[in-house]
Amino acid sequence: MKTYALIIMKPDALEAELVEPIIQRFIEKGFLIEMIGFKSADEKSILTHYAHVVEKLGESFKKMAIAAFVGKPMVPIILSQDGENAIANSRELTGATDPTKAVPGTIRGDLGTDSFENADREGRCCYNLIHCSDSMESLLIEMKLWFGPKTYEIFAPMISSKI
Repeated sequence: MKTYALIIMKPDALEAELVEPIIQRFIEKGFLIEMIGFKSADEKSILTHYAHVVEKLGESFKKMAIAAFVGKPMVPIILSQDGENAIANSRELTGATDPTKAVPGTIRGDLGTDSFENADREGRCCYNLIHCSDSMESLLIEMKLWFGPKTYEIFAPMISSKI
């Protein structure tokens, strides 16, 4: 059985020229690239993507997210992997959201250079290279947001059948 995951390379990964090394790590762990995109993030996309975080953390996070991502390049990628755990495996490979808490061998643990502490002190979002969907439900929502309805129509039935 094949399952799916969605990752998004954030602007700091692109600026540090880490897209290829990060993709290579996923390939080495048995992931296949099903679709890759490139998008300049607009305010609506960012606020939709981070709506749950804005709801939790408030207006200050909203302003930081807009500053960190709007007008900047993002690379969304739909991945697949044999087995039932593509999302869990992608999150494990990515590592903890705070790079200082990510274990060695993970993407953020090996390649991350920022911390929540530094980001908080500087009043900005943490530069943590990559986003991973945390559930099949969020994968479907984020896939439609970052790839649009046509891609959603192709992949949603395959992904939904796994829920």
